[in-house]
Amino acid sequence: MSKLTKTVIVLGFLGIILSSCSSAVNNTPANKAQNQPSEVPLTVDQIESDILLIENNGISVTGALQKDAEIIVPITVHIDDKSKTYQWQNVADPEYYPKLIVDDLNQDQQDEIYLFLTKGYGTGVIDTQIHILRKDFSEITAPNPSVDLKDKLQSSVEEIDSEQHYTLKLQNKTYTYTFKHDEAAMWFEEVVVGKTTTYRIENGQLIVSLSLQVAPTLTIGTLEMSYELLEKQFKLAQIKLV
Repeated sequence: MSKLTKTVIVLGFLGIILSSCSSAVNNTPANKAQNQPSEVPLTVDQIESDILLIENNGISVTGALQKDAEIIVPITVHIDDKSKTYQWQNVADPEYYPKLIVDDLNQDQQDEIYLFLTKGYGTGVIDTQIHILRKDFSEITAPNPSVDLKDKLQSSVEEIDSEQHYTLKLQNKTYTYTFKHDEAAMWFEEVVVGKTTTYRIENGQLIVSLSLQVAPTLTIGTLEMSYELLEKQFKLAQIKLV
């Protein structure tokens, strides 16, 4: 075998080795992570400031405003001289800062803390989340309207002569709504519940208000679901269409 042939073979073999090494390096977890969402907690440099969001009856709520993001996370609840931090979040728009209510709905002489957070908002949408705490920082499970409505609400739609005909059945009552097809650029295939969800406390009950929409810009009404706190659980007391 000539020297030239040997040289070519050696160079080819070295090329294969270098190519393999390069491939191995490019597929290490560290390099793969560059193209994947990071799960590493935010560093101090990424946090702009810890700000007071709301306070009521000696209870305050603060949160970490993230740099270059429209979000506040985590959120800390302060009760007297104690505090606890939760991985909850709220939008950074001051108009949608958390709401805080302190009340004793089950009348056990121990106030509950009702914290209403806004996770997102837009045209026809407000994503609100509720957290309910006792003063020892233990949580009370919030009501779940979707589960409570499962067998109580049905809807359908028909398109007839360039009109949208929606039928809504709530418990034992039926409601109908008719719209011209050109009243909206897009129509939902059924009545959509809860794109805007809000909470309030009224007459000793927790009220969950859920929008009823047939299109992103068309709301036909609101479901008001009233809950009573009986001992440690919320029970549905009433549903009405507003």
